[in-house]
Parts: sequence; C-alpha cells; structure tokens
Amino acid sequence: MLAGCQHKLTLEEAQALCQKQGGLLVLVYTQKITASGPGEQVVSPGDCVSADKFGVPPESPPANQPAGVTVK
Repeated sequence: MLAGCQHKLTLEEAQALCQKQGGLLVLVYTQKITASGPGEQVVSPGDCVSADKFGVPPESPPANQPAGVTVK
C-alpha cells in the first residue's frame, strides 16, 4: 500500500478499537484562526492510552517486610 493511502479511522472506530485494548482514546482538537475569526473546530482521534504507558512502578513492600516475602 502506498504511504498516505491507508484508511483513517473514524472517531467511533478508534474509540471501539481502543476500548477493546483496555485504554482511553485521546481526542485532538484543531481550529484554524484567521483575521476574520476562528474557523470550525475539528476533532481527530489521537493515541490510545493505557495504564502501562504511564510507567507506574510496581508497589514496593512495606518498610518492615523483607523484599520477596508476600503477606496474604
């Protein structure tokens, strides 16, 4: 397929695909501003963001518990 000839996802398609992956879809709003005033606001799908993209480290054990010991 030629570059630039891929099907662009609609907002609904992107949202459904992102939800299947367990993420939240970022919406990108753009608007052209001219001397005669603001133009129409356009919404486009952005990235699908999931919790693992934030790089949250795993919980560390409490200070009084040695590492590698699990309390149930």
